[in-house]
Amino acid sequence: MPELPEVETVCRGLQENIIGKKIVKSWLSEKNLRFPYPENFINKLKNRYIVQISRRARYILIHMDNQEILLIHLGMTGKLNFYQNYDNHKIKHDHIIIRFSDNSALIYNDVRRFGFADILHISEQADHKMLKDLALEPLSEDFNVQYLQKKLAGKKMNIKNIMMDNKIVVGVGNIYINESLFLSRISPKKSANEVKKEELDMLIKNIKNILQKAINKGGSTLRDYQNLDGDVGNFQFDFRVYGREDKNCVDCKTKIQRIRQNGRSSFFCPSCQR
Repeated sequence: MPELPEVETVCRGLQENIIGKKIVKSWLSEKNLRFPYPENFINKLKNRYIVQISRRARYILIHMDNQEILLIHLGMTGKLNFYQNYDNHKIKHDHIIIRFSDNSALIYNDVRRFGFADILHISEQADHKMLKDLALEPLSEDFNVQYLQKKLAGKKMNIKNIMMDNKIVVGVGNIYINESLFLSRISPKKSANEVKKEELDMLIKNIKNILQKAINKGGSTLRDYQNLDGDVGNFQFDFRVYGREDKNCVDCKTKIQRIRQNGRSSFFCPSCQR
């Protein structure tokens, strides 16, 4: 599943390629995505200009000139492809095609169709069912040790899974929390309420640094992810623990272990992370 760095990379590509463009025509496949398309989806897009691109957690927000927003979530295998000169070709798993007045096009492709698209007015953003309960962004200044201490007080769940809870902080997915915990020397099995203040401070710094480095490298490509131009990310070459089960720790040569926590794989060094 694309995580925050991958979605941020896509948003930056959209900012470079579709701001100011006019939508002249759209097309939908016969298959629904995770949710049905909103009523009059195609008509709501027609003749609208793109004025802004933003991101909230893993959601892409394409702002139009009538104060409406095209909200897109990539799900597990969703991709946005941009074509400078579109020749009307469709490939398997193309589900949304948006044509612009200069003959360029934005296409949403999704093999498993777990992503979705919605249209909402900007006044509805705060109360939208997918956005209203989201916590702080991890790269924001408000995501600090004082905030996290309050959120984790009395919580006995393991620190790894609780940091993936969007009601604690958004967008810290499985890859990046594994990497951040390793750099912070914190075991993913440790209870959240047992993590000391100085450890939380280090964890926050490492989350911010890891996410920013991943953004700078275009995210991580494990299977399906690619950016708007069809290029893959490169941060996977910097992984220290994720996906490295039974390989030597980069710091102490102990074998990296893999366990399952709440259905997700956790990778850690049993020597470095206690």
